[in-house]
Amino acid sequence: MAVTKLTKLGENFIRSKCSGSGNSKLTGTADDKRGYKNNPTAVLPYCSPLTTTSKVWLSNPSINGGVTTNAELAEVLIRWYNEFAEEFEMDANIMAAQAYQESAFIVWNYAVNSSASGISQFVDDAVYDIIMRNSRGGMNTADKEAISKNMIGYTFSAGTPPKNPFLVDYNLGRQNRPILHQNIIDNPRIMIKAQFAYMKYISTRCDALASCTLFGYNRGPGFVKSSSYPAAIAAAKNMGDNYENEGINYVYRIFKNLYENFGYKELNITKEAAATFDGFNANLG
Repeated sequence: MAVTKLTKLGENFIRSKCSGSGNSKLTGTADDKRGYKNNPTAVLPYCSPLTTTSKVWLSNPSINGGVTTNAELAEVLIRWYNEFAEEFEMDANIMAAQAYQESAFIVWNYAVNSSASGISQFVDDAVYDIIMRNSRGGMNTADKEAISKNMIGYTFSAGTPPKNPFLVDYNLGRQNRPILHQNIIDNPRIMIKAQFAYMKYISTRCDALASCTLFGYNRGPGFVKSSSYPAAIAAAKNMGDNYENEGINYVYRIFKNLYENFGYKELNITKEAAATFDGFNANLG
């Protein structure tokens, strides 16, 4: 993926999805989400104690340059995607389309059935590994301090942090879950940067082929070992239970968005292609 700034169509897509003087992309409650069979109230999961349905999640505008409206958010998103496209030498359009698939650009977003949080929907171990351990490069001390701010039982240091304050497998991680989520939604720029860092790493495993990179982001980078999208799909099939299908659909939806809203007409996502999409149409390098 070479350095590519957002197309004008891409910028307009972001503006259309983050429009108006409201702030629904920046703040919300459980009532704004749809429940799940194991979490019908749609509260932030894996917390100890559980948060209430009336808990208001608000991305701190003072951290994000005074952003208080959806329309203002659109402009900083455009700036951030272009900024990190240059820093990481990647395609801002692919990254923005991916973020829309992950969160619909809802900064305060969280999954009701996993530990995924924020605009890039990083789960707890991804936050720990990619940001706090900086395992893929690109993250700095200020990023780590911002994401771990005010966490219980943890004081930031330059060394490798322990897992238990961050991972919901541990009681301390569950106590910190709402604090960590708040830090994530307060810092969408850092989460976008982390998205770029992780995608950059995966791209090195497949000669920067977008289909493989996106598939690895969704299903796990271990399935991506060459610049062959069908090979990545085949590796995921070995997991059984149609494990590969979510990844295939994930890539398809992002490519369809790039085709329809970012000007990537070479993808030619047609109704006929949708029925059998796998490797043949995944040729965006």
